Formats: sequence, C-alpha cells, structure tokens
Amino acid sequence: MYIATKLDLAIKENKAYDSFPRLISVAERLLIGELRKDLSANKVDITIEQWRILFYLWSEDGINQQELTLRAKKEKSTIARQIDALEKKKLIERRSYGEDKRNKLIFLTKKGKNTEVKAMASAEKIIAKAGDNIEKEELEIFTKVIKQIIKNLD
Repeated sequence: MYIATKLDLAIKENKAYDSFPRLISVAERLLIGELRKDLSANKVDITIEQWRILFYLWSEDGINQQELTLRAKKEKSTIARQIDALEKKKLIERRSYGEDKRNKLIFLTKKGKNTEVKAMASAEKIIAKAGDNIEKEELEIFTKVIKQIIKNLD
C-alpha cells in the first residue's frame, strides 16, 4: 500500500511547484536557455560560463584568476577550465605581473572586447523579455528580495 509523503501532498496541492527556490531555479534555467539560443543565433561563440567570466572582465579588465573565482562564486577548477577555453578562442590572454612570473592577470584581447557588443545585446534583449509585463517597482522589490536571499546564504 502506498502512503503519501508530505512532498507528495505538497506537489498535489501545487505548493512545491510554487516554492520560491524552485521558481528561482526555473527562471534561471529559462534565462540561460534563452541567452544560449540568442548568442548562438548572433554567432557569438561562447558558452554561458564563458559569458559570465567575460562579463566580469568587461567590467574590469586585468584581474587575476582568484578574483574571478570570488566574483563568479564558482570553483577554482571550473574557472580555470573556462579561462583555458577563452584563451584558446583568443578572447583573453594571461599576462605576468610582479616579481613572481607565475602571478597572472587576465586581460581581454581585441576580439574579447569586440565580443562584448553582441553578447551584451543578447543579454539585454533576454532581460527585457523576462521583464515584460512587470512594473518597474515590482522588479525593484524582486531584486531587493533576491539580494537579501543571497546575503542570507553567502
């Protein structure tokens, strides 16, 4: 005989489907999917993970790998793989700094800088689409709430 669990009952009542963690997850997945499609349609040859790294470099060029890891809140190995891939695509380059030649800063190449226009246009298009039919004040409240959730968990 089957005994319903609390989760089964919550799903049946649609509570689990309306929980904010699930909704955040679904929204992120949809945003990423739309961005991936738009980047591809615009012939921007980067992954979402690479886009995230480039985004930080477009904001501040010439930062080290450790700083990228902190900003992206990703594992060092994940960032290292993406940096290697971006370097192979000639979108970034590593440059030594200081007396220890092992210390490297990550800089955008000309190609990496030129990629910003199309990549950011794609992102802005998707963000605008996501914000359709939502009042500015509602988006501001939503942003404030999401920031607080991140602060609570970080």
